[in-house]
Amino acid sequence: MARGPTEKSYPKPHSRAQGQSAYSLGEYYSGRKLFGNDFSLEEVREWYGLEENACFEIYDQGKKRMPNNDFLHWSAGYRWALEGRSSLGKVLGLGSGNGEEFRPVRKWIEHLFIAESADGYFHNDPSTSYVKAQTDGTLLFPDNFFDTAVTIAVLHHIPNVSHVLQELFRSLKPGGICLLKEPITTLGAWHLPRKVGLAPCERGFPREWLHQELTEKGFEIIHRTYFEFPPLRHLRDRGGVDTYNSKFWTSLDQFFCKLTGWNYRYHRTQWHQKLAPSYVFFVLRKPMISS
Repeated sequence: MARGPTEKSYPKPHSRAQGQSAYSLGEYYSGRKLFGNDFSLEEVREWYGLEENACFEIYDQGKKRMPNNDFLHWSAGYRWALEGRSSLGKVLGLGSGNGEEFRPVRKWIEHLFIAESADGYFHNDPSTSYVKAQTDGTLLFPDNFFDTAVTIAVLHHIPNVSHVLQELFRSLKPGGICLLKEPITTLGAWHLPRKVGLAPCERGFPREWLHQELTEKGFEIIHRTYFEFPPLRHLRDRGGVDTYNSKFWTSLDQFFCKLTGWNYRYHRTQWHQKLAPSYVFFVLRKPMISS
């Protein structure tokens, strides 16, 4: 479930989107409803089959270099997760691929459990255990098991997000921290063949929908960072600059996102609508059980 550029395009969308139009999918493109969240189990299985190995293949069987986002992950996420804690404890990495997003904090992890769909990423070692991601998104871990959960640009590859968020909440210990980084745009039209660089079914989240869903599941929002101003994203992708491993570029990006937040739109069909933040990074906490 890793993310990034690709040389491969996918000619057909999910069957629920085939034969549809922007008008017939209007409730979803408007952001009032989340596409995929109301799918039947059979439709979820179809989606999983399309996405299971897509990103592993995008990255040339896991060998292609991913952009280095270490500074962003630290500044917007991990430093908040470590506040008041000496360790991240037992950590869940949901769809974490080769585990590269944990580079800044491996020394603070007691044990890392990665739930991943692509078998090619599996490489267990004394400090890391891989488990196969379930088709329906259920996490095969007990209640109150993890001290920290991390999902870095993974949930937008999953259809039934409400169920997965509930699973994240369930498996976290009271007081546990969840770091969540996701796109807040549609990532293009789903009823048309996907553009190069996108997996078959991925789509981002409406900003207000995601905020409401997190609070309804019971999470406390500790911190929230909007980022990825599209012109700077092009600098990264076309210029090979690791903008989010740089304090200067990350700060500049967040500055422009603050200036243009008023221009936010979930489904962007005109170039000027793209001059707004495209991603969000949440630091969430599961409340302590009251005595």
